[in-house]
Amino acid sequence: MSAGGPPLLSHHLWAERTNRCLMTLERALLLLRLDNDLPDSEIELNRRLYFCLLTASRELYPEDDIAPVMECNNQPDPDDAARIARAQKRPDFQWIYLDRYESDPHRSSKQFVVECKRLGASSSSAWVFNVNYVNHGVSRFRDPQWAYGQRFPNGAMVGYWQSMDAAEVLNEINDESQRTSLPHLILLGMWNPGAVSRLEHILDRPIEVSPFRLHHLWIDLRHQPGSPR
Repeated sequence: MSAGGPPLLSHHLWAERTNRCLMTLERALLLLRLDNDLPDSEIELNRRLYFCLLTASRELYPEDDIAPVMECNNQPDPDDAARIARAQKRPDFQWIYLDRYESDPHRSSKQFVVECKRLGASSSSAWVFNVNYVNHGVSRFRDPQWAYGQRFPNGAMVGYWQSMDAAEVLNEINDESQRTSLPHLILLGMWNPGAVSRLEHILDRPIEVSPFRLHHLWIDLRHQPGSPR
């Protein structure tokens, strides 16, 4: 097969889809922040983000007919056992598309996976947001029982940044990452107060594909438009 054959085209299609997902996600988070009456809970924030994603998709890519889906189970892989644990797990969002260049039709369904978590000070010692961002967010892209983004080279996490300074949040997350043998998050560029800040790191995983690039988009919800500072 030539160097310019289907595998290369499949790689380019994934790269293009990843970029669209990240651009749509960032735009949707900015739209979400315009809401003057945002809830605190992750479930309600995710619900509102879903409708912002639909708006952002039509705004940025009006000819694209692939929509995000919310709380959809991990899609089965041909090598999965019928009742494998990962098949019962539900990432917060996925974009699912058919890769027309994939040589194996059973592997032609591709998913870009997004998981969302709250960031900042917690009201309960039983559920610490910044620690759970790692243990119930990042780790799901590495743990075979969850295997978010299995077979794919990257995915994303959303951080609903509700309180605390950026450096404090990042330090707590990186402390927990180090404790659980995960790499530190790296800030890309500068912090963007009142907007979206981007971070990333690369995970070594015991599942295909590894290494895996995890993109992080943190939306600053500490001071919503129209709220007192």
